Amino acid sequence: MEKSRIALAFALSLAVMLVWQYFFAPPLPPPGDAAAPPAAGRPAASEAPGTTDQASPAAPSDIAPADAPARDITVETPLWRATFSNRGGVLTRFVLKALPNGRALRASDGKSELEVLTTTSRRGDPGAPTTELGAAFELIAAGQDELTAFFNQSRYRVEGAVTEALSVGDGETATLTFGLSTDQGYQIVKQYVIRGGRYDFDFLADVKKDGAPVPVMFRLGPNFGDQVFAEYDGYTHTPPHAVTVIGGNATFTPFTSVDATPPSAGKPAYLTKPNTAWCALTDHYFAFTAIPPQPGTVQLSRRDAVTRFQGRDVKREYVFLDVPTVNAAANIIYIGPKDRTYLASVSQLLKTERNLDVDLRELNDYGWLAFFVRPLIPALDWLLRFFYAQTQNYGWAIVLLTFVVNMLLFPLRWKTAVSFRKAAVHAPRHKELAERLKQLQAQKVKMDDPRMLELQREQIQLMKESLPIMGCLPILLQLPIFVAIYVYLQLSVDLRQAAFIGWLTDLSMPDPWHVLPVVLCVTQIGQSYLMPQPPGPEDPALAMQRKIIVWVMPILFAALFFWSAPSGLVVYWMAGNIIGITQQLIINRMLPPIPAASPSPGGAADASAADGKDKKKKFNPRPA
Repeated sequence: MEKSRIALAFALSLAVMLVWQYFFAPPLPPPGDAAAPPAAGRPAASEAPGTTDQASPAAPSDIAPADAPARDITVETPLWRATFSNRGGVLTRFVLKALPNGRALRASDGKSELEVLTTTSRRGDPGAPTTELGAAFELIAAGQDELTAFFNQSRYRVEGAVTEALSVGDGETATLTFGLSTDQGYQIVKQYVIRGGRYDFDFLADVKKDGAPVPVMFRLGPNFGDQVFAEYDGYTHTPPHAVTVIGGNATFTPFTSVDATPPSAGKPAYLTKPNTAWCALTDHYFAFTAIPPQPGTVQLSRRDAVTRFQGRDVKREYVFLDVPTVNAAANIIYIGPKDRTYLASVSQLLKTERNLDVDLRELNDYGWLAFFVRPLIPALDWLLRFFYAQTQNYGWAIVLLTFVVNMLLFPLRWKTAVSFRKAAVHAPRHKELAERLKQLQAQKVKMDDPRMLELQREQIQLMKESLPIMGCLPILLQLPIFVAIYVYLQLSVDLRQAAFIGWLTDLSMPDPWHVLPVVLCVTQIGQSYLMPQPPGPEDPALAMQRKIIVWVMPILFAALFFWSAPSGLVVYWMAGNIIGITQQLIINRMLPPIPAASPSPGGAADASAADGKDKKKKFNPRPA
């Protein structure tokens, strides 16, 4: 994902900056054309598109039975509101109302409802053209377009005394059933089992012809995600993905990786995913997930549509997931936030209630950095929630989280400073050995000459005593923690529309006045200036490198990475800089004076001792 590439580039750039400062300053596979064989025990619907089941019945001629008037049923729960249509018995609209903790959800503009599912292309300007894309839970008969059209264009009867508005409270359960019978022997039942106070519900499809099961698939998507923002970005409006979990491993497929079906094409271009245990469509914070009763071959297809945003045409990709189903068997559907803690509780609940071994936390994509980010996430998540419980403000919770992390890392910062302070005493000796080496080379002394060998032994011994590489290692060890916090804060739905102070009303959005990036840049310069430098002779080139690291790189980082970054990320990094400056000032006062260098047979011992004596008189936190 884009956010992973940004975080990786950030981490590598930071590592280069630190090492430079200390040492130099004083494809996915292409869509298959052939179908994978159906899994054992699966109905023939799991075969690739284009294949025709010879035993499948033909579609009846009566596409829209007249005995069922058009109806839309609105189902309301404390967490979401959905609209179902009896034309196809499908889900046409889904609005998320609140997070699991009860905090209200709104769209990215802060005004509209958070509509995450519609039947048309993503909402644009008023009066902008839209494209009909289909609806969620349409039934698909592989290779039989007429039968598929019959399933999805027929008007089903609504079973039972169900009104147009159905309310399901916490702890309550309601069943919405759509049925269709024809003179040709078709009997179709689509059923939704709704549970109040939960984001998951059941979907069942039972399709028969003259009592014999008809193999079908049901459709996820295509238009899922926050409907109101204009452009994708690398932070909180990341491009949507299709998720397929095979053998416990989640694969994230960008929509752009699926071949688009041309408008004039008779059949969709499919990307097949055999043996998929469960799958989902995701945007940055939310997911539309389906867990079928058994693994099967999921088919991905894509359609493109153009709408108008802010006075210009914008093309978007929309992906369908066609999921094999088993007649009359429940498919578990989850439409809700990708909150890591809540997903863990849902997974545990499904294991208790259904004996299902699924981990919905796989919906969170940590990208290439997952191998060291994922183990740190539980502790970071617990700390952030704990501090929020104390402050009721996620901005201050981030500040406290940053403080705790920096205090835990203080011993590493101290070790770095001590390492470089020890190296400072050997600076004159390094300079002396370098001068002696130049003299011997000027005299064209051979490498096997005893004088040259003795000089090399002295250099090796001195390097063992003063090489500051061990001082850099603690800094590098901190990088996984910093990057883990960086990635975690990007994915945390709790920061979405969470206020901090004053003008900062949404920690998931950039600072509208860009005050935080400017302050971050200033604090980054201050921290870089105070960092201890390795000793060495004065060199104009190194001095220039030092100026670039202290002054230029913080400005570039603020402009490239943090100018449009979410406020929560900037608060975290800015607080880390301020705490780092404070710690460095304390370290500079705690460090003992630089001791005198030990005498050496080369003649510069007196100079080294004098140098150490002078430094005892006046403490210098940044030795030259």
